[in-house]
Amino acid sequence: MTHPRILVADDDNAFRLAMSKALGRLGFPVEEAATGMDAILALRSGRSDVALLDLQLGDIDGLEVLRQSQGSRTRVIVVTGHGTIPAAVEALRLGAVNFVQKPVDAPSLLPLLEDAVAHPHEEEAAGNLGLAGNSAALGRVRELIRRAGPTDETVLVTGESGTGKELVARALHASSNRAKMPFVAFNCAQAHRDLFDAELFGYVKGAFTGATQDRLGLFREANGGTLFLDEVGELPEGAQAKLLRALETRSVRPVGGAREEPVDVRVIAATNRDLAEEVRSGRFREDLFYRLHVLSVGVPPLRQRKEDLAPIAKTLLVRCCGGSRTVSLDESAVAELERYDWPGNVRELANVLKRAAIFCSGQALDAADIREAVGASIFNHPEARAAARPAAVDTDGGNETTLADLEKKHILDTFERMGGNVTRVAQALGIDRRTLQRKLKGFGRDTGED
Repeated sequence: MTHPRILVADDDNAFRLAMSKALGRLGFPVEEAATGMDAILALRSGRSDVALLDLQLGDIDGLEVLRQSQGSRTRVIVVTGHGTIPAAVEALRLGAVNFVQKPVDAPSLLPLLEDAVAHPHEEEAAGNLGLAGNSAALGRVRELIRRAGPTDETVLVTGESGTGKELVARALHASSNRAKMPFVAFNCAQAHRDLFDAELFGYVKGAFTGATQDRLGLFREANGGTLFLDEVGELPEGAQAKLLRALETRSVRPVGGAREEPVDVRVIAATNRDLAEEVRSGRFREDLFYRLHVLSVGVPPLRQRKEDLAPIAKTLLVRCCGGSRTVSLDESAVAELERYDWPGNVRELANVLKRAAIFCSGQALDAADIREAVGASIFNHPEARAAARPAAVDTDGGNETTLADLEKKHILDTFERMGGNVTRVAQALGIDRRTLQRKLKGFGRDTGED
């Protein structure tokens, strides 16, 4: 498996060199930056897949590095010994995917590195496709966007991971009367319990240690425009209640503030969960569900619109080649794409095509190129590759190995291989912890967690 390229940006020479050597021993190609300006140039180049960025870099602080590197494809994990709640909030707002306090070693960063590479920015993963394709299923999505966009109602966008739910949200915003106002996105799965209020509602100077100035918060940043709440089903119960109040009163109270302040925001939420089932099981508030589910748009998975694969793949190939050379698809490659069900949807397709284009020796991808890239797309786990193949049929006994059987075997084998570490297993499988825990409970396996 090809390891992602890591940028280590830290002015502490001892830490930078030690981390670089440790990551190198683990097989990661490493690039170093000792100053803020070097970090900005490295991030803008997009050479690295993930960056470990310190907040104090001498010439330019890490937050300014993030501001001047907006649009970089590199995923940034802030690793610092000088972390505060305001700094964490600001780093996440500026696009960092995680915030880690020193001391930290390379092995403990592995799950974060895997997660950063496995979950690229939604708009990048989908190749800025603008919902490419001409299938009937996609046509229904476009019609729903056309009808729901101009309204000011809350919209719930549903669909599997990687289908392009953020693209739908952006299309709804672009077709609304708020199109010229801000579109602000927030991933609820990354919301730290202690930071939720500060991130969404802001805070006033002096509200807590390190709050040296007022912060608006995402609701007020989106004032007049649209606030996109991705993975809203991941919100803990306390955060659900606070979000519900903000939606009902159309106002927010900053942390440390004396009064609520009105906001004019249209909320679009997205989830890959069945929120109705979450309500029935008591994990999601019924009143919040109805507040979010005024209008809904369901984004179909790729396996239900395979006629869109060719136009999406052609657009992705142009993007991933970066103009350096042209790689096309021959007829056998298109047929091979259509044979696979793409459980990771557009996100997985983008990853597979990028890998295939890199290793392709000619000017066109064929069926063999696609098969090889797909075979390596599930973290190179033998069990996962077995699960991706069609189920074997026992012609003597007349019994089939079902997809459910393969899923159970794959989950339990991964659970055993990773020593029962639920976080690492969930990251390796590409599912959230609660889903994994429910499945393990159904398999009779106790994780020791509630």
